Amino acid sequence: MTNKLLLRIAAACLWFFAFGHTIGHITRKDTNDENARKVLQLMSETKFDMFGQMRSYDENYTGMSLNLIVTLITLGILLWNLSLLEIENQKRMSVSILILILCMVGFSVTSFVYFFPLPAVSCLLAAIATGVAFFRIKTV
Repeated sequence: MTNKLLLRIAAACLWFFAFGHTIGHITRKDTNDENARKVLQLMSETKFDMFGQMRSYDENYTGMSLNLIVTLITLGILLWNLSLLEIENQKRMSVSILILILCMVGFSVTSFVYFFPLPAVSCLLAAIATGVAFFRIKTV
């Protein structure tokens, strides 16, 4: 398996996560669970001061959710662009690749601990594919 393919697999894993997260974000209020509806209502109604702006917990959650979607798409684009580089240029980018791996491992851990396995596995697979590419770069 080439580094190009490994980095593109990693990008696809992150885009898969972004797609799933986007669907979850768009449909998060579509529930028949009465307790969930109450929580969602309280999140929308409960406001707090965020640096001079009154915001609800739902607005805060929405902003963080959208930031994650943008981050995952951007990381995927970065990995795809790295896959286009020749191996010598990938060597020059090895520190950046290592930083991307750490980010993906971090997302994987928090997804396992606070959410559910599918996003965690997506990030873990992306980190593994990128890690293999990283070590192949270092040994060439």
